[in-house]
Amino acid sequence: MVKHRVFNADRFLDKFEGREELLHSYVGIWGDGIQIGTTSLDVAGFKDFLLNGDGGQKDQFMEGLYRAYDLSNERGHEDLAAACQDLNYEPDPEGKLPVECLSLKVRTENEDAFNLAYDRCALHQAERFSVYQGDAGRAIADLDAATVLLQQRLAALFKDDKNSDRVLLRQYQEGAYTNFIVYHEKRTQAMLVFQGSRINPKVSPTVLRPAQQDFISYNKETGQVEIEARFEKEEGALRTSFAECCFGDAELFEKPEAAKKFALGVIACEDFALDVDDGDSAALVELHFKLKQKHGPAFVVRSKDVLDTLQLNYLRKRLPGATIQKAVFKIGFPDDGRGKRVEISGTNKISFKRATHAEDVFRYLLRWKLLNA
Repeated sequence: MVKHRVFNADRFLDKFEGREELLHSYVGIWGDGIQIGTTSLDVAGFKDFLLNGDGGQKDQFMEGLYRAYDLSNERGHEDLAAACQDLNYEPDPEGKLPVECLSLKVRTENEDAFNLAYDRCALHQAERFSVYQGDAGRAIADLDAATVLLQQRLAALFKDDKNSDRVLLRQYQEGAYTNFIVYHEKRTQAMLVFQGSRINPKVSPTVLRPAQQDFISYNKETGQVEIEARFEKEEGALRTSFAECCFGDAELFEKPEAAKKFALGVIACEDFALDVDDGDSAALVELHFKLKQKHGPAFVVRSKDVLDTLQLNYLRKRLPGATIQKAVFKIGFPDDGRGKRVEISGTNKISFKRATHAEDVFRYLLRWKLLNA
């Protein structure tokens, strides 16, 4: 699930020294909803308002700041630039604004661009997906109508399950993918955290936030859908609701073969190898398997090269007939020094950071015959 950073208000607002007009513009969109003047408002006064200010919309005001902070990193900067380009909006023609200032400026001037960037950034942070296969690749006929219907359907389901029908569904398209971000469940509020001395207090507020974000990513060319949800029951609700509202067939991804996306058994084949393009690298670094022997022995092997380690210890010839439960691969790309850690378990569970090279990961899994088309 997406992890939110603690809002460091001091560090964030210090970036606005000399750019106070951006703070004035943000204050201006709230009208009488907050009690703060902009005539002589500076960064120190803005911080004081966070500590002591009031107003009927202060919670929403604070949440807007927190969301702007969420995008104040390298990944968020990229998503802001992409969203603004998609919507033909140029908030920083000279490219001089720090990402903190750019983020709040976009939130103030173009909420559609900001929400698109926020949704993209949230999806890129998601890691643990279940993968299902439809009958064939096909486009969603009326995406806008399907999105409205899906939001209504999920609101009704969550009202029964959680006594809360507060659901917000947003979607955007990226190449062959249609991505849905589901914000739901009751919101929670944490108190402000005070730091520093009594004379010079500092504040790090954590404010109203969506309690849960789930994701649905559908590829219209392959018919594959990837779903991340916190609980299995909620994943099932997302899967059937998506199929029903977008394709009129609630059972589309419910057939047993729909969940058979990964074939870990191919690792046991004598000729299994991790072929990669020039410049890339790949290794199997962890393997969980059980042997069909007396007492049901189970093994977990971790190594920089599990295949070679199994060979050296005369275990690779034991793999045929074994039950392989989980495999972890390390895939390296020239522009990614840390490499991509990809964990596959069962027949349809995959976990890896999707911010970069997601399509390359699936391309390699297909090449290695671990992924069923």
